[in-house]
Amino acid sequence: MILKNYSEIARQYAQSVCSGDILAAKYIQLSCAGYLEGLENQDKYYYDEQRAHKACAFVEAQYHTKGKWASKKKNLILEPWQIFFLCNVFGWLHRSTGLRRYREVLLLVPRKNGKSALAAAIGLYMLCADGEHGAEVYTGATSEKQAKEVFVPAQAMVRMN
Repeated sequence: MILKNYSEIARQYAQSVCSGDILAAKYIQLSCAGYLEGLENQDKYYYDEQRAHKACAFVEAQYHTKGKWASKKKNLILEPWQIFFLCNVFGWLHRSTGLRRYREVLLLVPRKNGKSALAAAIGLYMLCADGEHGAEVYTGATSEKQAKEVFVPAQAMVRMN
């Protein structure tokens, strides 16, 4: 059962960026244009709405691990840009192999925008819900302290669930 239509939210976000209603950097604009173009022409790659929704729903099933929302055991709530990101990464599959279109992604976001919580939830999804047997997920950074900024929230999410 799908509570939110994540794909529709992602499409609306992409359209709003392309129309200029949402201001975005050049590469975000290009990503949004490519996403919309891909929806129109699904030859080599196709968009699997269920795979995209599964990833988004998994992330929103995780709990906040810091601050006032953690003390109230509140779930993560994805912003439209995060839904677009997840739908783009997990929804596009290669038509002949069924593998994801994107093997590597780069997310550059300013401080205090929930990168660590999002990365922790994505890591957990790829570890236990992505369907890959023997999946391994690593957190890398310039220091152990920095790497723990993702590992510790992921660990707490597991404990809370």
